[in-house]
Amino acid sequence: MPDYVIIGGGSSGGVIASRLSEDPKTTVCLLEAGGSGNSPLVSTPGAFAALIQDFAINTHNWRYNTEPVTALNGRRLYNPRGKMLGGSSGMNGMVYIRGDRSDFDKWHDLGNQGWSYNDVLPYFRKAERNVRGESQYHGAFGPLHVSEGDASFEAYRAFIEAAASLGYPQNNDFNGDTQEGIGVYQFTVKDGRRAGVKRCYIDPMLVRSNVRVEVNARAQRIVFDGNRAVAVEFVQDGEVRRVDVQKEVIVSSGTFNSPQILMLSGVGPRVELDRHGIEVVQEINGVGQNLHDHPDVMMIFETRKRIGIAINPLGLIKSTKDLLHYIVRKGSWLGNPPTAAGGFLRSDPDRDRPDFQLHVIPLAYRDHARDYRLMTKWGFTVLINIGHPKSRGAVRLRDSSALSDPLIDLNLLSHPDDRTALRNAFKITQDILFSETMNDVVKRPLYPTHKLNEDQEIDAYLTEHVNHSYHPVGTCKMGTDALAVVDTRLKVRGLQNVRVADASIMPTIINGNTNATCIMIGEKAADMIVEDQRPQ
Repeated sequence: MPDYVIIGGGSSGGVIASRLSEDPKTTVCLLEAGGSGNSPLVSTPGAFAALIQDFAINTHNWRYNTEPVTALNGRRLYNPRGKMLGGSSGMNGMVYIRGDRSDFDKWHDLGNQGWSYNDVLPYFRKAERNVRGESQYHGAFGPLHVSEGDASFEAYRAFIEAAASLGYPQNNDFNGDTQEGIGVYQFTVKDGRRAGVKRCYIDPMLVRSNVRVEVNARAQRIVFDGNRAVAVEFVQDGEVRRVDVQKEVIVSSGTFNSPQILMLSGVGPRVELDRHGIEVVQEINGVGQNLHDHPDVMMIFETRKRIGIAINPLGLIKSTKDLLHYIVRKGSWLGNPPTAAGGFLRSDPDRDRPDFQLHVIPLAYRDHARDYRLMTKWGFTVLINIGHPKSRGAVRLRDSSALSDPLIDLNLLSHPDDRTALRNAFKITQDILFSETMNDVVKRPLYPTHKLNEDQEIDAYLTEHVNHSYHPVGTCKMGTDALAVVDTRLKVRGLQNVRVADASIMPTIINGNTNATCIMIGEKAADMIVEDQRPQ
C-alpha cells in the first residue's frame, strides 16, 4: 500500500511524484490516464502543432470540445490537452512565463496566505535550471531546463522593431523585474529537445524502487470511508483496478479532469451529483465552477518573401532539409519552438500593469493548425490574448461514467469588460502590424483582410474568430469563500486526506502561459505535503 496515490502525471502531478519519492522511505503510486509520452513528436520542439491535431490516432491528446459559447455565436471550441506522462507540458508551446508579480499578490489578497509573489518565487527558482545562471529571479540548479528562444525568423525581428518604433519598451526578461515590453521568450528546451515535466522530473524518478507508475490508467473514483480516502479505482486494459492508500490522495488531473474525478467520487455540488445518481460524500458547490481561460484572437499576414514556415512544395523541401539538420545536430527551427517573439503590453495607458500578451508565429496559422490551405501560404501570425479575463464558465459531468468526457462550458467573452480589453489590445497590435516598419515584410493581411477601424468591425471579427489560449484554470479554486474547493494547503474542504494540486486551484489566472506556474504549484505542494506529515 503506497503512502501517496497521485492521480495525473502532468505538469503538477509529475513534479509532486518526483519530489515525494526523493525520500526512499516514502512510497508513491502515480496514475496516468495517457501513455508514456515516448514519441519523437513530443520531444521535437517544432512539432508541437502536430500534437494538437484532432486525429483519432493522436493518443497523446484528450481532444476535448467545449459546449457552444453564447458570446461567440454558439461556436464549439476544440480544446486539446496533453494525455501522457508530462501532461500538457508534453504538447505545449514550451514558453517559460511565470505571470506578473501582482497576479500572485492578488491570490494573497484574496485570503490565500503563503501564495504571494515573494512566497512562490523560491519555488519557481527551485524548479529552474536557467542558462542565464542564478540570480534574484532565476534558479540554476533545478530540474527544469530553461533556454533562450531562437529569434532568427525575419518576422520576429520586424515585429520587435515595429513595436520599438512606436515607443513600446523592450524587455529581455519577462520573468524578471517587470513583465512589460516586447522581446524574445525563454523556453523549456534543452539541446534541441523538449524539456517538459516528463524529461526533467519523471524520467529521472523511474529508477527509484519506491515509485510505481501506471500508464493508460484512467482514474474512475476515489473510494472513501466516511470523509477519509482509502483507495483509488482506475480502469486499465479494460479492467477496473484498485490501489489502496496509506496517507493521502493527490488529484492532479488538470482543470477539466480534476473536478470531474471529485464529482464522480461524490465531492461537489449536490444538485450535480444527484442529477447523476452519485452518493454525496462532501457537498462543495465550487467544484467545477470558476472556469476561465485567456480569450485569444489571431491576426495573419502574407509575407513579401518566402520566409518562415509553409506547407507547400518549396516549404516542404526546405522543411525536409531542416529535418535532416535536426536529426544530425538538433538544429534548425525544429529544435526551437516557433513562437519566440512577443511580449506584454497595456490595453489602456491608465492600467497599472500589462494586461495582454502577444506571440509571433512564422506560419500562417489558425484553427489549432487545422486550416491546411492557409498554411500553404508564406506568412506569419500574431496571437493576442488578454491576461485577466472576468468571464467565468464551468465544468460539469456528462454522465456518471469516468470514461465520458466532461461537459466544458468555457463561456468566453461573456463579461463585457473582456470584449473591451481584447478590442483595445487588437487595436494596439494592429497599429504595430500596419506600421511602416512592417512594410518590407508584409505583403497583405489575410485575417482580417484589411485594417479594421470601427469598434463594430472589430467586435464582429472577435465574435467570429476568438478562441482560447490553452490556459484553462480555476475549477477547484483555492480560497476562503463559498466557492473555494481547497484551502491554502491545497486540502479539499471537509475531507481528511485529499488534496488538489494543478491549474484548477488557481483562484484567478495569471497574465501569461500557465505551465511554469503549474510546475511551481507542484513544487510547493510537495513541500507542504512533507511538512504536514511531520510530527507536530
